[in-house]
Amino acid sequence: MMDVYDFVYEEVRRNTSSFRSHELTAIHEAFLCCGKHSPFGDTTSVENKTCPPDQVHDEGQDCLREIQDFLKKHMDFVFLLLGITIGLTVYGMFLTSFLWFSIHFSSNLYRKGKYILRER
Repeated sequence: MMDVYDFVYEEVRRNTSSFRSHELTAIHEAFLCCGKHSPFGDTTSVENKTCPPDQVHDEGQDCLREIQDFLKKHMDFVFLLLGITIGLTVYGMFLTSFLWFSIHFSSNLYRKGKYILRER
């Protein structure tokens, strides 16, 4: 996602009349951020055209940092769900193996009341 943002941002910086400016505006509105910190040049022209009018760029609204925080927060949730799913799968396989062994090593499952006692 961060690479996509960088790509769209650089496309808008090179060509301001491209349709990518609408995509960049949508990203800014979705993540409630505006622009990015770039050591390579001034980014205010891009930010003035693509940021919502009520948002003013400041250091706390760096979109790359906002996207990274968003992904970290949601990936923790995804890893939790994945861990629970793997745990339940292993538990189900363990129970299924007991069921398979009980069926496999039992010659007849319909022995209700038909047990034979051996002499000692």
